[in-house]
Amino acid sequence: MNNKKDESNLTKMHIVDTAIDLFRQRGYYNVSVTDICKASKISRSTFYYYFKSKDEIFDSFLLKPELIIFDKLPSILINSSSYIEQFYQIFETFLKEMMETGPEIFGQVLKRNIDNGDLKILVPYQITMWDIYINLIKKAQEAGEINNPNPPEEIVEAITYITVGISVIWCNKNGSFDLIAKNRQILEALLLVKDELKAKLN
Repeated sequence: MNNKKDESNLTKMHIVDTAIDLFRQRGYYNVSVTDICKASKISRSTFYYYFKSKDEIFDSFLLKPELIIFDKLPSILINSSSYIEQFYQIFETFLKEMMETGPEIFGQVLKRNIDNGDLKILVPYQITMWDIYINLIKKAQEAGEINNPNPPEEIVEAITYITVGISVIWCNKNGSFDLIAKNRQILEALLLVKDELKAKLN
């Protein structure tokens, strides 16, 4: 049973990888389901077994950045000098992975999630990651690293909305500015980060 499940997951991720490569090469709107099937060497029925539509591919694609975060998490937590730096390092790891796909693909991922009413696109889906973000903000408050007194849950949600907005602008401007730096600048203002920590984080 596990072997069949593993094989199914491999097939699904093969389709995802192939589709993303095609999107990068030709542009999202210039790639059809038929193109994906041909490049993946699968039938249309196999494609629709895993995905209802072309844009649903992005849901599975998001699993990869999440896995990268979990792989880097122990190192970030050990080596970062403050709670707020840990937060930034984890959050920006996911953001950087999405940026590497390019403005068009990143923009399509954002569009799909906005259309679905899900603005937590930049917070990995696993509930454990959401809890980690909240816990780090809470510890940063308790340690006096940030002076925003609002509940950590509300702060993390606000960060998500702000970052989605900045990311949409970055995609629309074809990646013409430093998204990481601009996002950090705005989040520092939101969080009311202590001046001495701003110097370390920039």
